[in-house]
Amino acid sequence: MAYHSPEFETYSDEPDGSLPPILRRPDSVPSPVTVTELRSIRKGLLANPRAALDDEAASTITSGAVDPNVLGALTAVHGSDDPAVNVNLLVPKPVVNGTLYVTAPHQRFTDLGLLPDFTNQRWLHQQRTAMDIVPPVTATTTYSTHHAVIDGERRPLAILEVRMRDRAALAKAVTESMRQTISTQKGANNYTDSVLQQGVKEPVMLFVVRVVYDDRTAESYLVAGDGNSRLVSMWLARTGGDIDTAAAACVKTVIGPVGRGYRKAADHRAARREVGLMADRVRQGLAEPVLTEETRREGHTLTLPAVVVVGACAKDDGPLDDLVTARDDLLASIHIHVTPWTDAAQHTQGMQRVYRRAAAANIVSAATSRVLSGDVGTAEMHKLLGVPAHRLWSAAVHQHAVLAGTAESMNGLIRTEFGRRKIDRQWLSERLATVALSAYRSQEGLEHVLRAFGNGGNITDTVWKTSWTLTAGADPQAVLEEVLERAVKGEQSAIAELTVLGGTAAMLAGLITRDRGSKLGVERNDRTAPFRATPNSLLTKLSRTVGGLGMLHSIALAHVASDASVRPKMFHTRTHEVDGILVQDGDQVTDRAGAQVTLVYEWDLVFAADRKLAEETITSTKQSTSQSGGKEDSNTGEAEDVRLRRLLDTSVTSAMKAAQGLKSLVATQGRDAFGSAEGVDALTGRLDKITKILIRFAPEPAVTVSFDDEDDE
Repeated sequence: MAYHSPEFETYSDEPDGSLPPILRRPDSVPSPVTVTELRSIRKGLLANPRAALDDEAASTITSGAVDPNVLGALTAVHGSDDPAVNVNLLVPKPVVNGTLYVTAPHQRFTDLGLLPDFTNQRWLHQQRTAMDIVPPVTATTTYSTHHAVIDGERRPLAILEVRMRDRAALAKAVTESMRQTISTQKGANNYTDSVLQQGVKEPVMLFVVRVVYDDRTAESYLVAGDGNSRLVSMWLARTGGDIDTAAAACVKTVIGPVGRGYRKAADHRAARREVGLMADRVRQGLAEPVLTEETRREGHTLTLPAVVVVGACAKDDGPLDDLVTARDDLLASIHIHVTPWTDAAQHTQGMQRVYRRAAAANIVSAATSRVLSGDVGTAEMHKLLGVPAHRLWSAAVHQHAVLAGTAESMNGLIRTEFGRRKIDRQWLSERLATVALSAYRSQEGLEHVLRAFGNGGNITDTVWKTSWTLTAGADPQAVLEEVLERAVKGEQSAIAELTVLGGTAAMLAGLITRDRGSKLGVERNDRTAPFRATPNSLLTKLSRTVGGLGMLHSIALAHVASDASVRPKMFHTRTHEVDGILVQDGDQVTDRAGAQVTLVYEWDLVFAADRKLAEETITSTKQSTSQSGGKEDSNTGEAEDVRLRRLLDTSVTSAMKAAQGLKSLVATQGRDAFGSAEGVDALTGRLDKITKILIRFAPEPAVTVSFDDEDDE
């Protein structure tokens, strides 16, 4: 049905109250032909040997064509009875697991069976999963390959299948999709002005989607893959309102009434009649010397250029069993490798493709695959895998799948997916963070947790280089107690498991944050630490002592406890004297009242992890501050050039000491002591800049200098 906005008289796309200047007039298009005139076109499409469709899908494709004869010419096979000399105009699109076949570009009516992408791919890293304590706005939408029985044989088709509760759920998913499309990346995907100026010129890529409802009825739509932002912007341009108005118009026009069953033949005829009336209005409006607002809004949104995926075959030319992987691979070459999405969106998409391939190759079980997909809740996770029904174990399942027993096979898939020859901790943790923490997307301040997890995360040598398992059990507290008991006895699997559970909980609680220069301090406080360390380096220190394991256990215990009074506690991490009393590694840290001290700040955990290093670094930091920052403020008579030369000298001296210290750690910790390769490259680039400044502007020959990374947050 056509949508007439009541705001045509008052709405303004431009700040001064006018529409943007027109660059291209709308096209004059005919009204849709009757459905009976499409039969021969549909038969020609189904007869094409490269097509993999059923009758309903073919009808959905042909019904929206502006010129059915053009579509028929593009989809039929041309030539003689000899297949060797036939001409097939379907365009092959190579994908990782075979070939997709798409039509050449042709014009389609926007209102006839065409929906925006409601699988939320671009913002999937923000969508809450079934594991979250705050339910998602819309149910997680999962695509699968539609199968049908053809000539007595069940085979996959070039049709994606989505299961929905009912049509209201579909409408809700479409509405949320349109909102997210426009709000993602601060409105950079809103092309409304461009649509009003010249329409849409680049073809939108469409996939046939069969929506199957809980009552076993089904409907077919064409859903945007590439070009979703353009389609949503067309509805904004059409209605002249905000995104909710546009979404309501799209749902009303394309889906129709949501409170009843699937669309009937009468509904389709009514929709075609409304499009015909709109085409008439546009043709009449184009005859006027000055185009009205209504003519521009309807004329530039009545049709759009599109290509439609109509066929799919595997590498052996047989049916393609996994259309989802093929779709993702085709869109990745358009969206991710050419026009990048946000890093988090790319990482989420890539890891989900890795998970699907791992399931297909039996690297992970079907039960694990369901948990990794996020479409089951914590209770179902417990039934499937036996681990406690808490979302902390959801994060652990992700890390176990990537880092533990199947790590070698998973790393191969990850290298292939992201085009990497070698994987390091920093790089891997950044990609793992978005999916491992997917159960916590409703948590406020999650971006800080993602930064910590992406700065090496829980990837210690024990976690990454040993085979470990997750302990089964119903009670989270009991499971944690069992893991701690085994860990303090030196069992490597338990140490890795407690590192993952405790480390994740610590990052979620803000007790472990990413390594940055600005948090180095000399006094116990929030957002400060006595020495710098990446999360995985700090966890390595904690996992080597009984007291460190005790604190990781206590942090995890506080996280899973339903009682807010349960707080993480401190333990001694070495044997030494305190006020004349000998304490052992693993003993509780108590105050003068005899109560166990609570872990409040990251400072407390870092200091306890390595007291000796903390004290040495605090002394060094105080001396450095005294030599530079502390004195320069009081020396008001010092010339600016003198002050800056002194600051440069002290900074370089401190940086050289840090570099030498890291060099000495290579013998025990390996080259990972210097952090990630990306971090070293960034430092090298900064060093080069300083060297060039000194060479170009200094009166004397300069020497190469080095300084530590002071990446302030």
